[in-house]
Amino acid sequence: MIRACLLMPMLLALAPACAEIHVRVDPATGVTVLSNMPPRPGDIAAPLPSSVPLRAPVRITAAADFPKVDRKTQQARDIGRRAILENELASEQQALTTAREHGAGNDALHRHAANLAALRRELRSIR
Repeated sequence: MIRACLLMPMLLALAPACAEIHVRVDPATGVTVLSNMPPRPGDIAAPLPSSVPLRAPVRITAAADFPKVDRKTQQARDIGRRAILENELASEQQALTTAREHGAGNDALHRHAANLAALRRELRSIR
């Protein structure tokens, strides 16, 4: 009986994993679109390719007219950013101390510890 009770939710959870994939070609752009919805009337159905890449490679190129910031301005911004992060670090450390004093649960303590670690990583990344 217990096995049947455990088996039913597991089988229900598998239903989305068995979803059918439909491939169609967008008539306006000619782009191949993958979807879990069947194509609408008028859409051109396409065969499912044997290997569909999960993501197309993205090339990032810097534009020649991309705005550049001079060194002094960037240093001033970094100093301001560091000050903000240090204030956040002090606030988060105080929140962790308060949570410990009041006997907060493990979730709250782990969240504060993770926030402290993230703030320290961010501070290390500033030049």
